[in-house]
Amino acid sequence: MLALRLWANQCEYFSFSGGAATSVTGPVHNPRAWGHTPGGSSTGSGALVAAGEVDMATGGDQAGSIRIPASLSGVVGIKPTFGLVPYTGIMGMDATIDHAGPLTATVAENALFLEVLAGPDGLDSRQNGARVDNYTEAIGSSTKGLKIGVVTEGFSQHDSHPDVDECVREAAKQLAALGFDISEVSVPWHLHGTAIWAPIALEGTLHTIFYSASVGRHTEGLYSLSLAGRLASIRDRANELPDTVKVGMLLAGYTDKLYQGYFYFKAMNLRRRLRAAYDAALSQNDLILMPTTRMMASKIPPVDAPLTQIMQHSWEQIGNTCPFNVTGHPAISIPCGLGEGDRPIGLMLIGKHWQESMLYRAAHAFEEAVDWQSRRIKKQLGRVL
Repeated sequence: MLALRLWANQCEYFSFSGGAATSVTGPVHNPRAWGHTPGGSSTGSGALVAAGEVDMATGGDQAGSIRIPASLSGVVGIKPTFGLVPYTGIMGMDATIDHAGPLTATVAENALFLEVLAGPDGLDSRQNGARVDNYTEAIGSSTKGLKIGVVTEGFSQHDSHPDVDECVREAAKQLAALGFDISEVSVPWHLHGTAIWAPIALEGTLHTIFYSASVGRHTEGLYSLSLAGRLASIRDRANELPDTVKVGMLLAGYTDKLYQGYFYFKAMNLRRRLRAAYDAALSQNDLILMPTTRMMASKIPPVDAPLTQIMQHSWEQIGNTCPFNVTGHPAISIPCGLGEGDRPIGLMLIGKHWQESMLYRAAHAFEEAVDWQSRRIKKQLGRVL
């Protein structure tokens, strides 16, 4: 039986960073690469699971804040289909990109935790049409003939580290050796994903936090009166916010005021085309694959680091993750190797909506067959698993 351990956790200030430099209690270090970020904004969740201090942790994901710490810390993290896990009681950004889900040491534990978390709670209107499955039944089930498309545009970008590209492509070859049908697939719209995400995330957060006391409006659900009471005067105390929030909200305020929400409205329309582009790739494949983060864990900036360094550290990891917050597809990050400085590298699998079980089938097969820290195929009884 799994012994669940609970531990104090911390995250980035206002959960508005994918790094580890804005928490009011100080930075969280990566247990596998001390002095480097464990990934954020769910920094404590990734670090505690990686250190073995807890078996399971939860995270919120609006740009990758479950999958980024999973990738950089060498653990398993899933962003479920939008609406599968209730977001009730969690402070959000834009309600159309809010996701919650588990981080764990293994794929099987992740499936077990999601099985507990998933399903309508009767309060969160994001959950309209949620389809729940028995995810633990996917563990160890057959993967014969499953088709995986390797997304060309997820690799070889301006911020891609060669170790990451090489390691994830090697992992794809290992999946092929295990019997998966692996092919290359092009999704040009993937390169527009961050540009579509940004107006939704920034202008949406501006209206949620500054104009709606951080609880939002125009949707049914449970409204936290205690949170609204504490943050109703946030505009009068904006100078106390972290630089990540200040910069993001200044940009959002500028575009919202001068362009009357044009970029937000345009991005909301374009998200349908982005979703359709991934759906087209998934119509030919059971799953698609790419690096979770295009680089490994970066060093935590010093306390006196300039603003530009803090901002780069905070947002440098979201290129491959944030598009799926826009489209709502489920995506899981599993460790697939170590790069320069023995820093973990994450492999991301993306599935059709409500097909988390398919993600678990493939992820567990890889986990069982490959020793990710040596990148070698395991052997048992003289045969490849």
